[in-house]
Amino acid sequence: MDEDRRSIETDSFPGDEGVEAVLDRIPDGVYEFDTELRNLVANEQVSELLGTERAGDEATGEALRSLFDGAHERALERRVPVTVEAYHSPTDTRLEARIAASRIGVTGTVRDVTERRARERRFERQRDRMEALNNVYTVMRAINDAIVTGSARDELERVTCETLADTSSYEFAFVAAIDSKTGDVIQRVEAGIEGYVESIPLSTDPNEPAGRGPAGRAIRTQQLQVSNDVFTDPDFEPWREDAYERGYQSAAAIPIVHSGGLYGVLGVTSAHRHAFTAEVREGIGQLGEILGHAIAALERKRALMGDELIELEYEIRNAVDIFDGPPMADQYVSFERVVQIDEERFLEYGVAAVEAFPNVEELTECVPHWEDVAVLDESAGEVTFELTITSPPMFSVVAAHGGYVESAAINGGDYTMTIHLPKSTDVRAVTEAIQSVYPKATNIARRQVRPSNESIAQIQDHLYGVLTERQRTVLETAYYAGFFNWPRNSSGEDVATTLEITPATFHEHLRSAQQKIVEAVFNEPDTTRGGSDRTE
Repeated sequence: MDEDRRSIETDSFPGDEGVEAVLDRIPDGVYEFDTELRNLVANEQVSELLGTERAGDEATGEALRSLFDGAHERALERRVPVTVEAYHSPTDTRLEARIAASRIGVTGTVRDVTERRARERRFERQRDRMEALNNVYTVMRAINDAIVTGSARDELERVTCETLADTSSYEFAFVAAIDSKTGDVIQRVEAGIEGYVESIPLSTDPNEPAGRGPAGRAIRTQQLQVSNDVFTDPDFEPWREDAYERGYQSAAAIPIVHSGGLYGVLGVTSAHRHAFTAEVREGIGQLGEILGHAIAALERKRALMGDELIELEYEIRNAVDIFDGPPMADQYVSFERVVQIDEERFLEYGVAAVEAFPNVEELTECVPHWEDVAVLDESAGEVTFELTITSPPMFSVVAAHGGYVESAAINGGDYTMTIHLPKSTDVRAVTEAIQSVYPKATNIARRQVRPSNESIAQIQDHLYGVLTERQRTVLETAYYAGFFNWPRNSSGEDVATTLEITPATFHEHLRSAQQKIVEAVFNEPDTTRGGSDRTE
């Protein structure tokens, strides 16, 4: 070592201690190079941080020069301190150095910042998760606002995608649908990007690479699917180049579903790895359910209010035998109306001959989703009954496609059902869904029908717009349960019990609905008269 430098450095410290002994008392790693970045003087802490031998100063010097490559030269040239951080693989640590020009060369201070950086990353991840969750709730509010304002399906999907793409958490979003005839994935709406779905390979076939990504899996399973690192996920290989070009590292596919029906898939991407944590997945997964519920309600509204509907008739031969029910060869049971109470329960109102009703009671014990049957009225040799059904597969399929059951019957042990659906419904998809539940179900008729009375249809259109969903359910249930009959077949308390609400709540909904009906009759003359310009 240079004798002049050693003398100068030694003279800098009082007492008999050497330079290295004094430096060893400093808690951080401290070292000094000459202007040629050689002749290292370093304390023991530097060797410990680098995992080198104290006696091997040259090895320590080489490790410092390699680790903080170029930083020493910049400090010498600019004569200003330089702070640099690097990952040191031999010790699996992150080391930070503050390097400054000195009188005889360059001085550095080194410390281990691994824990500090880990805490910062944990904080950043937590912050990102909270921000992502807040953004999800922002999207939910936007969807709810669109629902309240009566937006159409396209508008609901557009609002969802645009709100997602406008947040700081996500790059772009899209909604795609599935052509039931071809199985192709087709673009519906997108935001933050143009022509994405049309430009990339997408499939629902698990045997194809393009069908094994998040979108294909989400469509097949109707469950949220994510790729939290698209560059290492082997199933994301078909879109890896696209991810490089568009700058995203995570992707999610959210199925848009309701009651077993699939309306499409919502795709969203993020520039961050591991963007879709468990908390975020739980929140963002709800978007598909909210959209699915809203779209199903819109489709059902179109079926109820449409000028033209599709009427489908299905038959299940020997349906009673499927459930090992009682013999009903010469009996007829009519189901006149189905009212959906909530996501899980339906009420079906029917009529049977007095002698046939015991078999209806016995059949209720045989059919798994028939929960209970109650007599509402018995007169003129007939029994009017109310059947409580839990998650009925057939009705769920119809409701999921925006339709409703017009009528149904058991005739000689065979079951027939007539349903009404929006004009745009994919009939093949409905039939396949029904047959997936009941393979013996056969579509025996298809018709296009129009409301028989234009004025009544217009009143129904108007009331559907002003009554809330709960008011309609209360009104329908009360009507078919015989609440308006005289004498009544069911009291207000009976209907409230069926709906699992208090009598006060039942009467509140009923009065509100009745008031709106009266207002429609007396305050909307054009509606009740079919828009006629006639004057009295």
